[in-house]
Amino acid sequence: MKEIIFKNNDSEIKVDANLSYYLYSKLFILFLKDDALTNYMLSQNEILDLKNVLEKYLIEILEKWYKEPNEKELQKYSSRYEKIKFNLKTYKVNYRMSEIARLVFIIDNILDVFNRCIINNEKLNIEFKEI
Repeated sequence: MKEIIFKNNDSEIKVDANLSYYLYSKLFILFLKDDALTNYMLSQNEILDLKNVLEKYLIEILEKWYKEPNEKELQKYSSRYEKIKFNLKTYKVNYRMSEIARLVFIIDNILDVFNRCIINNEKLNIEFKEI
């Protein structure tokens, strides 16, 4: 699989090959114009399109997967959990023990980069590296 790297002027997010497997299926459709997926510079409109795709994907994942952890587990293993704020709701995801929670965490971080690119009127670079 490929590693995916999202870069703007002040941030870089690397999505490892395991998690990129889940994201790649949502991303490749936007880049069908080029067989050799390697490096793309996205405009504001493309960032908005990709943001919408990832937001829908995140909603789908959270609706099907998310269960609120109980207080005992949160207290006992608090370092395993990360709070994700999305659509006016806070989710507590166990990103250290769950592949799906890591995916939710990385999508949330990517969406933050997208939002900063939109606010600052920056372009976004996406790089696909074969591993």
